[in-house]
Amino acid sequence: MITREMLFPLAFYQKARFHGSKGKYNYRIEKYMEEGNEKVQFRLAVWEGPECYDASEKEKKFSCYSFDEEGMGEILKVLNQL
Repeated sequence: MITREMLFPLAFYQKARFHGSKGKYNYRIEKYMEEGNEKVQFRLAVWEGPECYDASEKEKKFSCYSFDEEGMGEILKVLNQL
């Protein structure tokens, strides 16, 4: 089970991406802004491992969440359902 403490504080995501894994899945959490839109969001990418994000040729599933604790809570729910 992934806990909130395992996913760094929000300030971390201002400058860096977080990579992790759970079971046979890998994931990446990052700060994201759509082109032409100034709204900052979290973007979660999930794919089947063991390859890293850049090396994996498997399909990645992307989803976006608000860039706040509520959004991080939603990400946590998704990751714990993997």
